[in-house]
Amino acid sequence: MNESAVRDRALRAVGVTCLVIGPLSLIAATMLQWTPQPDPSSALFAVVAVISVFGPLIWLLGIPAVVHLAQVRGWVLTFTGGLVTAIGLAAGVGHLALFFGAGQAHDDSAIGNVLLMVFLVAFAAGPIVMTIGLRRARIVAVWVPVAAIIMAVASFVGGVPAGIVQVIALVATFAPIIAAALRPVRSEVPVLAN
Repeated sequence: MNESAVRDRALRAVGVTCLVIGPLSLIAATMLQWTPQPDPSSALFAVVAVISVFGPLIWLLGIPAVVHLAQVRGWVLTFTGGLVTAIGLAAGVGHLALFFGAGQAHDDSAIGNVLLMVFLVAFAAGPIVMTIGLRRARIVAVWVPVAAIIMAVASFVGGVPAGIVQVIALVATFAPIIAAALRPVRSEVPVLAN
Protein backbone atom coordinates (compact mmCIF):
# COMPACT_ATOMS: atom_id res chain seq x y z
CA MET A 1 0.00 0.00 0.00
CA ASN A 2 1.43 3.37 -0.97
CA GLU A 3 1.87 6.35 1.32
CA SER A 4 -1.18 8.16 -0.09
CA ALA A 5 -3.45 5.19 0.61
CA VAL A 6 -2.15 4.93 4.18
CA ARG A 7 -2.79 8.66 4.70
CA ASP A 8 -6.30 8.38 3.25
CA ARG A 9 -7.15 5.42 5.50
CA ALA A 10 -5.82 7.25 8.56
CA LEU A 11 -7.80 10.39 7.73
CA ARG A 12 -10.92 8.31 7.13
CA ALA A 13 -10.43 6.55 10.50
CA VAL A 14 -10.16 9.93 12.24
CA GLY A 15 -13.25 11.19 10.37
CA VAL A 16 -15.30 8.12 11.25
CA THR A 17 -14.23 8.35 14.89
CA CYS A 18 -15.38 11.98 14.97
CA LEU A 19 -18.65 11.00 13.27
CA VAL A 20 -19.28 8.45 16.02
CA ILE A 21 -18.31 10.68 18.95
CA GLY A 22 -20.32 13.68 17.71
CA PRO A 23 -23.75 12.05 17.49
CA LEU A 24 -23.13 10.13 20.72
CA SER A 25 -22.41 13.43 22.47
CA LEU A 26 -25.68 14.87 21.17
CA ILE A 27 -27.56 11.79 22.35
CA ALA A 28 -25.93 12.00 25.79
CA ALA A 29 -26.58 15.75 26.07
CA THR A 30 -30.20 15.27 24.97
CA MET A 31 -30.80 12.58 27.57
CA LEU A 32 -29.14 14.67 30.27
CA GLN A 33 -31.51 17.53 29.38
CA TRP A 34 -34.40 15.28 30.40
CA THR A 35 -33.10 15.21 33.97
CA PRO A 36 -33.46 18.12 36.40
CA GLN A 37 -30.97 20.87 35.54
CA PRO A 38 -27.87 20.48 37.72
CA ASP A 39 -26.49 23.23 39.91
CA PRO A 40 -23.90 25.25 37.89
CA SER A 41 -21.28 24.46 40.54
CA SER A 42 -21.87 20.69 40.38
CA ALA A 43 -19.72 18.08 38.66
CA LEU A 44 -22.71 17.00 36.54
CA PHE A 45 -23.02 20.54 35.17
CA ALA A 46 -19.33 20.43 34.19
CA VAL A 47 -19.82 17.06 32.47
CA VAL A 48 -22.84 18.35 30.54
CA ALA A 49 -20.85 21.45 29.55
CA VAL A 50 -17.90 19.41 28.26
CA ILE A 51 -20.13 17.00 26.33
CA SER A 52 -22.24 19.83 24.91
CA VAL A 53 -19.31 21.96 23.74
CA PHE A 54 -16.69 19.43 22.69
CA GLY A 55 -19.06 16.87 21.14
CA PRO A 56 -20.17 19.15 18.29
CA LEU A 57 -16.60 20.39 17.89
CA ILE A 58 -15.39 16.82 17.39
CA TRP A 59 -18.39 16.10 15.11
CA LEU A 60 -17.38 19.09 13.00
CA LEU A 61 -14.04 17.39 12.31
CA GLY A 62 -15.86 14.38 10.85
CA ILE A 63 -17.81 16.31 8.21
CA PRO A 64 -14.99 16.19 5.61
CA ALA A 65 -15.16 12.37 5.76
CA VAL A 66 -18.83 12.61 4.74
CA VAL A 67 -18.20 15.09 1.94
CA HIS A 68 -15.43 12.85 0.61
CA LEU A 69 -17.93 10.02 0.06
CA ALA A 70 -19.59 11.66 -2.96
CA GLN A 71 -16.88 11.87 -5.60
CA VAL A 72 -18.91 12.81 -8.70
CA ARG A 73 -22.67 12.39 -8.65
CA GLY A 74 -24.29 14.26 -5.75
CA TRP A 75 -21.03 15.99 -4.84
CA VAL A 76 -22.39 19.54 -4.95
CA LEU A 77 -25.35 18.73 -2.69
CA THR A 78 -23.19 16.67 -0.33
CA PHE A 79 -20.58 19.44 -0.13
CA THR A 80 -23.20 22.17 0.35
CA GLY A 81 -25.05 20.15 2.98
CA GLY A 82 -21.77 19.31 4.72
CA LEU A 83 -20.77 22.97 4.73
CA VAL A 84 -24.14 24.08 6.14
CA THR A 85 -23.98 21.29 8.75
CA ALA A 86 -20.46 22.39 9.70
CA ILE A 87 -21.60 26.01 10.03
CA GLY A 88 -24.45 24.84 12.24
CA LEU A 89 -22.15 22.76 14.43
CA ALA A 90 -19.66 25.65 14.74
CA ALA A 91 -22.48 28.02 15.72
CA GLY A 92 -23.69 25.42 18.22
CA VAL A 93 -20.23 25.22 19.77
CA GLY A 94 -20.15 29.02 20.09
CA HIS A 95 -23.63 29.21 21.58
CA LEU A 96 -23.01 26.41 24.05
CA ALA A 97 -19.61 27.81 25.06
CA LEU A 98 -21.28 31.13 25.83
CA PHE A 99 -24.14 29.40 27.62
CA PHE A 100 -21.96 27.24 29.83
CA GLY A 101 -19.10 29.74 30.12
CA ALA A 102 -21.12 32.83 31.01
CA GLY A 103 -23.75 30.87 32.88
CA GLN A 104 -27.42 30.45 32.20
CA ALA A 105 -28.20 33.91 33.55
CA HIS A 106 -26.45 35.49 30.55
CA ASP A 107 -28.09 33.26 27.94
CA ASP A 108 -30.12 36.15 26.48
CA SER A 109 -27.13 37.90 24.88
CA ALA A 110 -27.60 38.96 21.26
CA ILE A 111 -24.62 36.95 20.01
CA GLY A 112 -25.83 33.89 21.91
CA ASN A 113 -29.27 34.19 20.33
CA VAL A 114 -27.83 34.65 16.83
CA LEU A 115 -25.56 31.63 17.28
CA LEU A 116 -28.51 29.58 18.54
CA MET A 117 -30.65 30.52 15.51
CA VAL A 118 -27.81 29.75 13.09
CA PHE A 119 -27.29 26.40 14.80
CA LEU A 120 -30.98 25.47 14.72
CA VAL A 121 -31.51 26.39 11.08
CA ALA A 122 -28.17 25.13 9.72
CA PHE A 123 -28.22 21.89 11.68
CA ALA A 124 -31.77 21.25 10.48
CA ALA A 125 -31.15 22.06 6.79
CA GLY A 126 -27.54 20.85 6.44
CA PRO A 127 -28.05 17.13 7.12
CA ILE A 128 -31.11 17.09 4.84
CA VAL A 129 -29.19 18.55 1.89
CA MET A 130 -26.12 16.43 2.69
CA THR A 131 -28.11 13.18 2.76
CA ILE A 132 -29.93 14.07 -0.46
CA GLY A 133 -26.50 14.49 -2.06
CA LEU A 134 -25.35 11.16 -0.64
CA ARG A 135 -28.52 9.56 -1.96
CA ARG A 136 -27.91 11.01 -5.43
CA ALA A 137 -24.42 9.52 -5.22
CA ARG A 138 -26.03 6.20 -4.30
CA ILE A 139 -24.09 6.12 -1.04
CA VAL A 140 -27.09 5.84 1.31
CA ALA A 141 -30.58 4.36 1.07
CA VAL A 142 -33.60 6.45 0.13
CA TRP A 143 -34.89 6.51 3.72
CA VAL A 144 -31.78 8.28 5.08
CA PRO A 145 -32.82 11.76 3.81
CA VAL A 146 -36.30 11.04 5.20
CA ALA A 147 -34.73 10.31 8.59
CA ALA A 148 -32.82 13.61 8.33
CA ILE A 149 -36.12 15.44 7.71
CA ILE A 150 -37.73 13.73 10.71
CA MET A 151 -34.68 14.65 12.83
CA ALA A 152 -35.02 18.31 11.80
CA VAL A 153 -38.75 18.47 12.48
CA ALA A 154 -38.38 16.76 15.86
CA SER A 155 -35.67 19.22 16.91
CA PHE A 156 -38.12 22.12 16.51
CA VAL A 157 -41.02 20.41 18.30
CA GLY A 158 -39.36 19.97 21.69
CA GLY A 159 -40.28 17.83 24.65
CA VAL A 160 -39.25 14.32 25.65
CA PRO A 161 -41.35 12.42 23.04
CA ALA A 162 -39.94 14.60 20.23
CA GLY A 163 -36.48 14.16 21.76
CA ILE A 164 -36.84 10.39 21.58
CA VAL A 165 -37.94 10.66 17.93
CA GLN A 166 -35.01 13.00 17.25
CA VAL A 167 -32.50 10.56 18.78
CA ILE A 168 -33.90 7.66 16.74
CA ALA A 169 -33.85 9.77 13.56
CA LEU A 170 -30.30 10.94 14.35
CA VAL A 171 -29.11 7.34 14.55
CA ALA A 172 -31.07 6.45 11.39
CA THR A 173 -29.43 9.38 9.59
CA PHE A 174 -25.82 9.09 10.69
CA ALA A 175 -25.36 5.31 11.19
CA PRO A 176 -25.64 4.64 7.42
CA ILE A 177 -23.29 7.56 6.73
CA ILE A 178 -20.74 6.14 9.18
CA ALA A 179 -21.17 2.68 7.63
CA ALA A 180 -20.55 4.16 4.17
CA ALA A 181 -17.43 5.94 5.41
CA LEU A 182 -16.13 2.62 6.74
CA ARG A 183 -16.49 0.89 3.36
CA PRO A 184 -13.29 0.65 1.34
CA VAL A 185 -13.08 3.04 -1.57
CA ARG A 186 -12.75 1.46 -4.99
CA SER A 187 -9.01 2.03 -5.14
CA GLU A 188 -8.60 -0.02 -1.93
CA VAL A 189 -10.57 -3.03 -3.15
CA PRO A 190 -8.09 -5.71 -4.16
CA VAL A 191 -8.14 -6.60 -7.83
CA LEU A 192 -7.74 -10.31 -8.57
CA ALA A 193 -5.16 -11.15 -11.17
CA ASN A 194 -6.23 -13.33 -14.08
